Amino acid sequence: MENKTVNESKLKEAFEKILPLVDDLADGLRLVLLISVILSLWVFIYCFQLHQLSLISSLVISGLTLIPSFILSRIWYALESLKDIPKVAEETIDDVTDEVAQSWHLARSSKKGALNFFGQAKKLFEIRTLLNSADDIIGQYFSIGPLVSPPFLFLSALSFLGLFFLFIVAAILGLLTVFF
Repeated sequence: MENKTVNESKLKEAFEKILPLVDDLADGLRLVLLISVILSLWVFIYCFQLHQLSLISSLVISGLTLIPSFILSRIWYALESLKDIPKVAEETIDDVTDEVAQSWHLARSSKKGALNFFGQAKKLFEIRTLLNSADDIIGQYFSIGPLVSPPFLFLSALSFLGLFFLFIVAAILGLLTVFF
């Protein structure tokens, strides 16, 4: 039991150290996403109003500039989900630990017999239900999957590169609008 407490405290310390970094990274990425949506809107306005392209062409061009934002928004969602993992894990661990302790004490203190067997079977199903609630943790893992998937990380790096080019193109379009 002491080893479990030591491992749990180490895990909590690790999460306490990494969560501020994850929070700052998620906030920065949210700002980048907001700027990229504004730049895509600027590209649409330039194409449709200033350059007199058709509505469909302008929507297609600005839609293509939003693709990197959609990819990076998945990374942002994964970072936001990562912030909730310690809370979900702690709740699940506490529930399972309490239920197992209660079942153990009831098994030790109650008398032997058929009624005890059915009572213990009922407790086992309750523990099983609690463990099934650990699906929250598994769901959290799948929501943070893009953070550990090499192809998705490569795609995210390309998306950052695409947003850099979007910034350059939007700046050039702004300069063309002001000077010509």
